[in-house]
Amino acid sequence: MAKAMGITEQQCIEAEMEYREWKENPLWYCVKTLFNMSTGKMESEIVKDENTKQIIAIQGIEKPQDGVYETAAGTIYYTYHRGYREAARQMAMANI
Repeated sequence: MAKAMGITEQQCIEAEMEYREWKENPLWYCVKTLFNMSTGKMESEIVKDENTKQIIAIQGIEKPQDGVYETAAGTIYYTYHRGYREAARQMAMANI
């Protein structure tokens, strides 16, 4: 029981530290996820500037609004995530 509580405590500490880092420099990363209706496949990427190829991050406490668009290729979801780690987690989940 003590080991399980230790792991939970460590996870809480890591989550708190991640939040504190974000609170000092609040950045929202946009993840673009394409769901191809004909194949059922999902592809995900962090949005980059078309000219500079740099990752786009929006600074601010308030979360930008997510968006959903229908195209001939499928449905595109633009979702904003608190910090790079959270955006990377979303990409990992969507690319399964």
